[in-house]
Amino acid sequence: VEMMNQKADELGLKDTHFVTSTGLHDENHYSTCKDMTELLIYALDNENFRTIYTAENYTTSSTPTHPKGITYENTMFKKMDSKELNNGGIIEGGKTGYTSYAGLCLSSLAKVGEEEYILVTAQADGSPDTEQYNITDAFAVYNQIQ
Repeated sequence: VEMMNQKADELGLKDTHFVTSTGLHDENHYSTCKDMTELLIYALDNENFRTIYTAENYTTSSTPTHPKGITYENTMFKKMDSKELNNGGIIEGGKTGYTSYAGLCLSSLAKVGEEEYILVTAQADGSPDTEQYNITDAFAVYNQIQ
């Protein structure tokens, strides 16, 4: 967490302070969609991060404890019927989140034509057990790009 806050400072994220690595609610753990966008822009320059962030499923390298590795399933892709946008674009990757305080959240990456776009949203209505308004909001925004 100390390293996370150091990186936030290095990146100039003035409205971000981390308390835990999980992102669960704490009054001293906060950020903004703008700061999370800046963090995502930085992270996407890392090839390993981009590979994992845009994968529907990702399996880690093997370890003595997990000889077959650990497989992660991207919950955003799992809750979408398709990655395709109405304008010919595609949602390339994303990370969902939820707390009762922040609501449904999403950081996402889409490509329309030759351009990539990032959208970070928070406080969408619902919960993990309802319609995923964070994802439907992303489709609505990305589909407006010409």
